[in-house]
Amino acid sequence: MDTLPQKDIALLLVLAGPAGSGKTTLCDRLVGENEQVERVVTCTTRPPRSGEVDGEDYFFLSDDEFDRNIEEGAFLEWAKVHANRYGTLRSVIEDKLGKTIDLVMNIDVQGVASVQEAAGHHPSIGNRLVTVFIMPESFDVLKDRLRGRGQDDEEEIARRIRSAETEVEAWRSFDYVIRSSSKDADFEALQSIWRAEKRRSSRLA
Repeated sequence: MDTLPQKDIALLLVLAGPAGSGKTTLCDRLVGENEQVERVVTCTTRPPRSGEVDGEDYFFLSDDEFDRNIEEGAFLEWAKVHANRYGTLRSVIEDKLGKTIDLVMNIDVQGVASVQEAAGHHPSIGNRLVTVFIMPESFDVLKDRLRGRGQDDEEEIARRIRSAETEVEAWRSFDYVIRSSSKDADFEALQSIWRAEKRRSSRLA
């Protein structure tokens, strides 16, 4: 008789979608309501926004520090998004997964493609990777959400909508798609995905 699995495997749950799709809120809620889930802290070269804390919201790096991590091969993925660069340290992912801690992160579509490629070379990550695309209800709704955040002017909002039109074309490359509706419905869908993938037999083998 085969040995039965003693515990669930830790997952790396990656969310992506256009700016304003609600992916950050979903990640924060999943972490807030589940003690066994942590958010991956990624790196960025952009300056901190009001209230953001280094090491909690992001690792805020200078351009030189970011370049050094690239040269050392420290990033699982990195990409230039708009005017800044963002990256995920492989050591952070491997350390948490090794401690059976579920991880959730939100990155841009380009970053997800890089993670999927890198995971193919790192089975300890690849066997735990689950990708979810948050599909906005419509571009008009997305525009209203961006305006409601009060962080961007109309020119920046228009640029983000143009980016969104390109990003939504990548949905087929994801494991799951959540067509956004209400915050509660989106969160229920995300939790269902997370719970089902924790019990996928192929991951427990």
